[in-house]
Amino acid sequence: MSIEEQAAEWVLRLGEGDLDAEEQVEFQAWLNADPRHQATLQRMQGVVSQLQALRPQRQPVAAALKVAAQGARPPSLSRRAVIGLVLAASVLGALPFTGVTPPTWFADLHTEPGEWRSEVLADGSHLTLAGNAVVDVQFTASERRIRLRQGQILIEVAHDAARPLLVLTEEGSFRALGTRFVVSRSTGRSELTMLESRVEARSAVSGDQLVAGRGERAWVARDGLGPLPAVDPQRVEQAWQHHQLVADGVPLDQVLDALAAQRRGVLRFDRQAMQGLKVSAVLPLDDSERALRLLAEALPIRIGGVGRWWTTVERLPQVQ
Repeated sequence: MSIEEQAAEWVLRLGEGDLDAEEQVEFQAWLNADPRHQATLQRMQGVVSQLQALRPQRQPVAAALKVAAQGARPPSLSRRAVIGLVLAASVLGALPFTGVTPPTWFADLHTEPGEWRSEVLADGSHLTLAGNAVVDVQFTASERRIRLRQGQILIEVAHDAARPLLVLTEEGSFRALGTRFVVSRSTGRSELTMLESRVEARSAVSGDQLVAGRGERAWVARDGLGPLPAVDPQRVEQAWQHHQLVADGVPLDQVLDALAAQRRGVLRFDRQAMQGLKVSAVLPLDDSERALRLLAEALPIRIGGVGRWWTTVERLPQVQ
């Protein structure tokens, strides 16, 4: 197997989820075996601009890639075929492996890790994508839909009495009754943060719903939803403007999750060990290296790894 094929295989394995202890050792050994290995992985990055021409076929292709990444093997798309697609795209210099999942290739709008992007939509609404976000936009004569597939967005809704605006996720929907709010997605859960006016949140399966007003927050899962602690809207606005994470007594594992989403490489840590450490800080999401250094200066942790591709965070032993 060529170095390119090996690298493509590792890209898929990393995309399927966390490596177990044996796989971590194997991956590290592969990186150390030849300097060309890490260089090949790093080369397989960037935006798949060439693939945008395939957007009419994006739904079936993206669905097949999603199934492949989740471990299933449909007869029409073997793992070998996926690796072939990976290699072909990397030859074009357009494959964003690190920090971006395959469905990103066919999204209407997306950002890379650490990149923020603002767009004025066809109806005049303003949409801001935080780093590593993936969005589809579908406007019809009767409805405006924004599907958040990954990450976090802030939207200021243009008034249109004839066409309601909904933000959709796998977990539920958010119907704009006002103007300005934030929606974020993580595994199995979406969150709403209200900055102005009101939004109706609804669970995709249970149908449970609630209306959140200024400063209020809510979580939404497929089987239910509920309120979260309120926030200061002005503080949230400032954090968005400066691409910051504002943490007030937040467990370190949650902070590291937020930083991992804004990195091009893998960030590894023992979740249970990090949960006992609380973070109260303002951290730059568009400079995760600096954010990690700031955490290491304030907390009993050590940052290690291999360059920016493979970073580890370890909790230091307590001094007796």
